[in-house]
Amino acid sequence: MMSGGITAAASMLNISQPSVSRLIADMERAVGFRLFDRRGARVHPTAQAQALYEAVRRSYAGLDLLDQAARRIRAHPVGTVRIAALAAIAMAILPAVIARFRILYPDIKIIVESLGQRAIEERVFLGQADLGIGVDVQGREGIRSTLLARAGYVCILPASHPLAARAHLAVADLAGEEFIGPMHEADALWTGIDTALETSGITVSRRLETQHSQILYAFVEAGLGVTIAEPFSAPRFHRLGVAVRPIAPPVHLDFALLEPDIGPTPEIIAWLHADVARETEACLAHVREVVASG
Repeated sequence: MMSGGITAAASMLNISQPSVSRLIADMERAVGFRLFDRRGARVHPTAQAQALYEAVRRSYAGLDLLDQAARRIRAHPVGTVRIAALAAIAMAILPAVIARFRILYPDIKIIVESLGQRAIEERVFLGQADLGIGVDVQGREGIRSTLLARAGYVCILPASHPLAARAHLAVADLAGEEFIGPMHEADALWTGIDTALETSGITVSRRLETQHSQILYAFVEAGLGVTIAEPFSAPRFHRLGVAVRPIAPPVHLDFALLEPDIGPTPEIIAWLHADVARETEACLAHVREVVASG
């Protein structure tokens, strides 16, 4: 299934091709159904083989979690804390948190990965991240999700844009504007923005799209259009001259702290939970000040 053929599988396993064929035949007898169909010189997996492969893959993922579970139960990371976070949060929240962390835990190494939502969930589920910071995923098996904040999105405009003269904006005000994506095929992170545009029944020009919010902000700063974006990056880009305005009806998203749902939370991770929450509250309070200042 992984290699795509018997020859490649034999090379991967360092055995002969007849041995691979014999092992497949033995397994088909054991499971009671055909795993591969021959079409000319190639073999193709059956639907039953696809289902079995997925079950095996999940089983191996479960085994990978055992080592992580044991480590967490020992209650102390082994010298390294791994954080997987959305880029906007990694930039806006984590610098101050890590600065305080270093004072308390000078010997602990921190690795921060800036990832999309799906990749964050995967890292946490597989135990490859001790802490994830992303969109809330209540109810996902294998992940413990703790609400961090319900963040209200903001409208971002070039400072010279005519709409920047208004203190408050409605989604309908963006009709006909050059609207900088999010990408339609990007993570569900962006669903609320598309829904707001559709609900308001307006048409915008979308000749430029990207999946990262900081790039959205940078494009707006360059005068390439307007957008609705997460608020965490707003103070940084407001200092660069970008206008930040509230938008109605509101667009918001629940962000959360994610961790593997195995064993107790280690003391160091619990400290990070609390400090990330405090820093997030402070960041969003700053955003509200920026919005109020016009």
